[in-house]
Amino acid sequence: MLILHGDNQIASRERFLAARQEAQKQGLNVVELSGDQINLPGLTQAVESKSLFGSANAVFIEGLFSSRPSNAKKQIIGYLSKKLNENIIIWESKDVTAQVKDLPSTKFDLPKYIFNFLDNPTLESFRKCLEVMPVEQIFASLATRVHKALLGQGRIAKKINPAELLEIEYKQKTSSPPYDLASALEIWLAKH
Repeated sequence: MLILHGDNQIASRERFLAARQEAQKQGLNVVELSGDQINLPGLTQAVESKSLFGSANAVFIEGLFSSRPSNAKKQIIGYLSKKLNENIIIWESKDVTAQVKDLPSTKFDLPKYIFNFLDNPTLESFRKCLEVMPVEQIFASLATRVHKALLGQGRIAKKINPAELLEIEYKQKTSSPPYDLASALEIWLAKH
């Protein structure tokens, strides 16, 4: 069993999908379950049953630990804690370290460069971020940081006009500029 979680959703999701693909290549029967709809009998059947051809199951669960607290969820987690050697992969879209401290897990953190960029957006810090993460994730993180700063919940070194970011996003979605998102952000940063 392995739990994949953390703030870097893209990296953790890629690892989850790669594990699912690897299970299929190995001839395992892939069983996908949703964490908010899972029940103990269904999970038990998925983990312990075999297909007609004798191949074992690989169970992939999304969003179990981020689902609402309940007695059923406690029972499922208790069951899973006894099945550590089974082929079970759980993906969470956020950091659930506090809930999985006694279970095998891999946490995916955002690269350190992103925080330097978000605190003080410069062309140099943006280019360092591009080396380790997709431009879409950088842009989404910047938009989130600006939104939080407007609400008084975060900080940013420069005064950034949210309308400029909205314009960049609109132009990218309508394919109106002759350049990609990375170039659009570089032009925007060069102007500031």
